[in-house]
Amino acid sequence: MSLQEKQYLTEFAREISRLYGFARQMNELDFAASLGGEFRGMQDAGWSTQITAADVRQELGTLLTRDSQLTTAEYRVVLLLYCQLAEAGGVYESIKNVMGVITAVPYNLWPFKDLVRVRKQPAAVIGPNANKTFRDLAETARAIGMPRLADLLANAFRDDIRNGIAHADYVIWSDGLRLRRRNGGNVYAVPHEDVLSAVVRGIAFFDILQDHNRTAMGFYNPQKEIVGKFSGNFPMPWTVHADPVKGTFSISGSSPGPVTTPAYLRQVEITGRLGGKVLAAFPRNGNSDDESTISWIEAAGYDPHVVPLEPSQFDELLHQVDYHAMQDDRGTNENGLLIASPFGFLHLSDASAFDHFLPPSITEVLFDDEVVSNKT
Repeated sequence: MSLQEKQYLTEFAREISRLYGFARQMNELDFAASLGGEFRGMQDAGWSTQITAADVRQELGTLLTRDSQLTTAEYRVVLLLYCQLAEAGGVYESIKNVMGVITAVPYNLWPFKDLVRVRKQPAAVIGPNANKTFRDLAETARAIGMPRLADLLANAFRDDIRNGIAHADYVIWSDGLRLRRRNGGNVYAVPHEDVLSAVVRGIAFFDILQDHNRTAMGFYNPQKEIVGKFSGNFPMPWTVHADPVKGTFSISGSSPGPVTTPAYLRQVEITGRLGGKVLAAFPRNGNSDDESTISWIEAAGYDPHVVPLEPSQFDELLHQVDYHAMQDDRGTNENGLLIASPFGFLHLSDASAFDHFLPPSITEVLFDDEVVSNKT
């Protein structure tokens, strides 16, 4: 595996961990519901396309770890399976819903519904392909202030390879995978080593996401009671439970009316000031140091909700932070940029402290000569 691929996968694991950390803090109930990916209410076992996605991943692993060289027919199967893994939208619904938590969008059983086309004559419901799905994921990541994650999502799968395979618009030749592009565009060949690199990236992307979801579900074994708002319901106590023995994950609750706690009310106050993003910055008007820190944060891959404040407005915000106990105790320097995350408000004295302010990694990405794996 090339250094470039290792860097991509390391960065994706880091950014997806940070997204999950932010979302869990903002609304742990909708976050927990998002971890399962495709879910359509009551249905018999064996109707989730996530089963197929998991099978495809295993089949790819079997083909690519054999000692013997792939035949042309086997190579074609690898390409078809790669295409299937890219199209596994039921799996990628988890990322979409987790990002929705940041903008206070309730958990959605059909998170890609807006991408579906309905044709009247002849009648048909046409779901989005991988290109539309991942473009939507990237746009959503950008909207919540995570442009670096957006770039990583946009490059998870090579759309030119996927499109060529899906439309039988390719030729396997000695110099690589020739993409004919018979409906327009310049033809070119992708070297076989680059095709394999794309396939390995797609597999590792899938593995990293699945490992994050499994690890996050493990937060709820033993079961955990959370007072909060689940989707469109009023706030109340909920029990979240993952049972690895039975292979079940449940969210249950029953309350005659709304129930809140100081922690829940504090989080509502913080979330309301983030502007639908993972970070918000409140620079003092005319303070060049604050502007420089914001520029550094943007260069690090984050686009905060920026609210410039006059001295009186700044003092009032500090009063509100104190009144609602919205401080993030991980930073206390009162001379730096005032910044907020789902964890609260703090003063960021310099850019070097920024990484300590972000959620830690959920999993560790391990590399060897042949395989990319995740270790909790």
